Amino acid sequence: MKTYCVKLKVESPVLTPFQADTLFGHLCWIVKYLDGEEALKKFLEPFKSGELPFVISDGFPANLLPKPLSAEVSVADPEQRKKIRKLEWVEIQDFDRIRQGESITNLEIKEDKEPIRTTSTHNIINRLTNTTLSEGGVYSIPETVIPEISIYLKTADEQWKNNVVNLLKELSKSGYGRKKSIGKGQFYVEGVEEFNFSPIQDANGFITLSNFCPKDTDPTEGIYKTFVKYGKLGEEFTFCGNPFKKPLLMIKTGSVFKTNGQSKDYYGQMIDKIAPAKESEVIQYAYAFAVSVKYQ
Repeated sequence: MKTYCVKLKVESPVLTPFQADTLFGHLCWIVKYLDGEEALKKFLEPFKSGELPFVISDGFPANLLPKPLSAEVSVADPEQRKKIRKLEWVEIQDFDRIRQGESITNLEIKEDKEPIRTTSTHNIINRLTNTTLSEGGVYSIPETVIPEISIYLKTADEQWKNNVVNLLKELSKSGYGRKKSIGKGQFYVEGVEEFNFSPIQDANGFITLSNFCPKDTDPTEGIYKTFVKYGKLGEEFTFCGNPFKKPLLMIKTGSVFKTNGQSKDYYGQMIDKIAPAKESEVIQYAYAFAVSVKYQ
């Protein structure tokens, strides 16, 4: 598979994190709207069978990548380890050094490269009086301002690269995530370029650039974190009566696993029966975008 970096210019605050499974779900809706239900079924077939035509990563701030969790355990000094543990992102050059197995104690990110986390204030309107509620009528929603985002993409061929980029361009017309109808999550595709992660000699592991759910045959030895994702159905499925998905335990982006030799392009699986109200129709993308590392 060839790897590409898709650069997005984000023009408004974002309420929904750019996570691979959410991005994939948005692309599925675009396929359905453009070409219909049968086209979507055909689009999903290779993902169900495990023969992926493309793998997509989370979206990251420009020129930053998630900190590999192996960076935390490679430092002996407790105070330095505490500082590294607080970092969410690392520079690309530091990411490669960590992949090489180097112990790095001076990791830091310049403040101007970090996403800006803020809140926006909203009112709850009383529909009878058309005014704000006298008690509890004001609430805040957390937002993130990220001027530029990089999404990494592995594709089986040039055609699939073009297909995914075109779907992202279509998605940009409506926006991404929560509150897109009022202007949140607005972006456009700024560019696409081939991207090669530095080769690692004697690589025997991988870091994931997306949250994922391992299948039975995937590696189990590693340095990883888990979290429970509480997903929600989108678009017209929001009005199905029960728009909530079942809680899903996932391996977190940045986790590192040991492999027997060079890693594969991806690990993980699709999860079915995830939405009680639409059990036969909804599946969850849970594949790892794997990048090779030297596992210590």
